[in-house]
Amino acid sequence: DVNVGTHAEPSWTGVYGILEFTPAKTPTKQDDSDFDGGGWKSESVTALAWAINMKVARKVLESDATSYDPGQEVLRAASDEIGIDNRVEIRWYEYKGEAGGPEVEAYQGYASVEWNPDGGSMDGLDTVSVVLSGLGVRTAITHPATASAPTVYSVSPTSGVAGDLVV
Repeated sequence: DVNVGTHAEPSWTGVYGILEFTPAKTPTKQDDSDFDGGGWKSESVTALAWAINMKVARKVLESDATSYDPGQEVLRAASDEIGIDNRVEIRWYEYKGEAGGPEVEAYQGYASVEWNPDGGSMDGLDTVSVVLSGLGVRTAITHPATASAPTVYSVSPTSGVAGDLVV
C-alpha cells in the first residue's frame, strides 16, 4: 500500500497487479574479533538496510480503460522526481488470501522509488520492475487485517430521514 494522505492522517491505497514481490533486509557486518575468541572470528551487525523488489503488470482499470492502477501511478510519478519528492510512505504485509492463513508480518516505512518498464515482445505483457529502497527504519506494525475496527457506542439522532447528519 502507498500512503496518499499524510503521515499523521494516512490514506492507504493498494498497489495491484503485483506479479513478484521480494522484500529484503541486508545487514552490514563489522569484524569484532579479539584475542579472547580463542582464534574464532566474530562479526557484529552494525546497520540494516531494507528494500522491496517487485514486478507489476500494467493494466487499465476495469471501470476506466484510460486509467492505470492508482497505487502504481503514485509509484511511477514519484520515480520521476528527485530528493524528497522521490519518497513514498509504504506498508506491506503478508496476505494469504484464504481464511485461516497467517497474517502476522506487517511493516511500514519510507522508500525511494525506481520504476523501470521491462519492454519485451509484441505479444508479451506490459510489466514494470519496481525497486523501493528503504529510507531509514522499517517499522513493524499491526497487520491491517487484524487491526480492530472502531466501536460505535452511540448514534445521535436516533432517528431521522435520508440526508440528516449523523454524529
